[in-house]
Amino acid sequence: MQLNRLLSAAAAALLSTGLGAQVLTVDIQGPGGHSNGNYGNVNAVHAAARAVMEIEKAAPSAVISGMNGGVTVNAIAGDARFTVTVPDGDTAAAEAVRTAVRKGCEAENAFRGVKPGDMKNGVPADIRWTVQ
Repeated sequence: MQLNRLLSAAAAALLSTGLGAQVLTVDIQGPGGHSNGNYGNVNAVHAAARAVMEIEKAAPSAVISGMNGGVTVNAIAGDARFTVTVPDGDTAAAEAVRTAVRKGCEAENAFRGVKPGDMKNGVPADIRWTVQ
């Protein structure tokens, strides 16, 4: 919780510079499941963590905040979301964020051996994402 407050303060500081900022919302979805019967499924929180690591490398000016996802300790997270704040008008940073999120999600799919279009129990087995 303290980390989210610190990151939110950093985003507020960026906004207060007078330069303005663009806030991107990252939403990551996967099949989720119970840790017992669905062991090996992709994990949306793991994909989000991979995406954050990629964002840190690709867009060092970005401020990441408000990460949350999953529902309980013994479940594979089916969702994750966080916000990324970049300087307004910095289209290169915004595009770098989108590329980094794609790379992070692809890395989680590859780690679990899942390809786009794979199905598991009647639902898509891969991580899907949006950045808005």
